[in-house]
Amino acid sequence: MDRLDRVLSRIESSIILLSYSTLIALVGIETLRRMLTGNQAIWGPEVALFAFIWMSWFAMAEHVRNGTNLSFGMFRQRLGKKLQLALESFDLLLWMVIGFIIIYFSIGAVSNNIAYGQTIFGTSIPIAVATVAVPAGWAFTMIRAAQRLFFLLASCAQPASNGVPRTIVNL
Repeated sequence: MDRLDRVLSRIESSIILLSYSTLIALVGIETLRRMLTGNQAIWGPEVALFAFIWMSWFAMAEHVRNGTNLSFGMFRQRLGKKLQLALESFDLLLWMVIGFIIIYFSIGAVSNNIAYGQTIFGTSIPIAVATVAVPAGWAFTMIRAAQRLFFLLASCAQPASNGVPRTIVNL
């Protein structure tokens, strides 16, 4: 499981870095181009938007894995450990259910993009390359939610070490 975690983390980090670098380069170059020439590439804003989409979905997966996604953490810390475990488990199961729904419906959109040969405006890049970020990002998120749930339940099954109880928040 540790090897899988490292591989998934490396893939997530690579996609986030590549899409963020693309976003920064496009915005920087297009800003300079607009200042110096008064023109901008018609495809620049769309490619930057799709780079942001890739970055966002994979960053979401990373945060779900680490438990750093938005949640009601302050409220939950006041609850008992068993209730915290139950609520976090419910959250992770909910991430997976929502992921199944989103993947199911977004694959149809990607299939349509491929079937109609749509491209990103002003380029020859298939728009499916951009829209596949949604099901891919959610698939990673579901894997990370399942992984976190596994770690959560496994850590709670282990006894406390050295008299220090395990915390649910920091796995």
